[in-house]
Amino acid sequence: MITGHGDDIYEYEGVIRHNFSSNLCTTIRMEGLKEYLSASMDVIDHYPPAAATALERELSILLRNRQGETLVTSGATEAIYLIAQATGAGCRSSVLIPTFSEYADACRLHGHQVTYLHSLDEVTDEMNVVWLCNPNNPTGQVLAKEQLVRAAFDHPHTVFIIDQSYAFFCREELLQSREAAHLGNVILLHSMTKKYGIPGLRLGYVTGPQSLIDTLRDHRMPWSVNALALVACRYLLEHHGDFHFDRDGYLQEAQRLRDQLNRIRHIEALPTQTHFMLVRMAEADSLEMKRRLVDSYGILVRSAHNFAGLDRHYIRVAAQTPEENDLLVKALDALLNPKTTRHDE
Repeated sequence: MITGHGDDIYEYEGVIRHNFSSNLCTTIRMEGLKEYLSASMDVIDHYPPAAATALERELSILLRNRQGETLVTSGATEAIYLIAQATGAGCRSSVLIPTFSEYADACRLHGHQVTYLHSLDEVTDEMNVVWLCNPNNPTGQVLAKEQLVRAAFDHPHTVFIIDQSYAFFCREELLQSREAAHLGNVILLHSMTKKYGIPGLRLGYVTGPQSLIDTLRDHRMPWSVNALALVACRYLLEHHGDFHFDRDGYLQEAQRLRDQLNRIRHIEALPTQTHFMLVRMAEADSLEMKRRLVDSYGILVRSAHNFAGLDRHYIRVAAQTPEENDLLVKALDALLNPKTTRHDE
């Protein structure tokens, strides 16, 4: 398991006032879910179902999947390790980078031969599994659906694992669950954690052709999804219309943040199609900058040094409120350009 994920706020004993480190939107209103969970605490008195089959049926109906094409997991992370375990030692896995390091970490844990790709054009028939994130973490870039379909069609004996955890935060058309099932060699990872801002509950699901989903089901441990998470999922499915979220407004604010960051000397905020972005600092060390932002401003960012393909000049930030975004810009400018920054009185 890698260390240095985003949202390591627990390391700082209450000093963080502004959290840019996690790819979550902190403005999603969760009062209804919290009240519902508070009234549902009796579920912790007994075991949850060993397998969340009833919830999987409900999800299948919502997604218009066939029965057996959906598997509920304890967040997308369980799905990643479950896939690595199910595909087995000796599997030839290739990871499209830069991306979330957990894919390669899970593969190595289960004895895979891991290689890296920089483009889908590099995929060959010798690869058993190809891992990618779309929208991609940490770049925020989105691969066109047509490109993914073509790759899967051209390499029918290669299984494509496409992590769509951030699908809710982009405008581009992505692969749907039924399309993945029809292709026959695509598994999609879905995260309710990201969509609803509930990382502490660990809740996600996997969709794909039944033959591949059955293989995952055969390898998963019982009771992997806890009772409160199952209750929360059912509530979210029944009340998804209650979650009013201005995605377009949020993405516009993210682009405003990027524009403001690019006015700072010595850094470049790279293009993104979602709410988070990579920021490259020409000279500063990302771990040192993270520490200084915490100490001086109570701001937490994500050092991107442990993403394969990146180094210690990159941080990742996720847009928050306009006021917080402005504070981040001022803080970075002050730390990177102390002799030229003009401070407001």
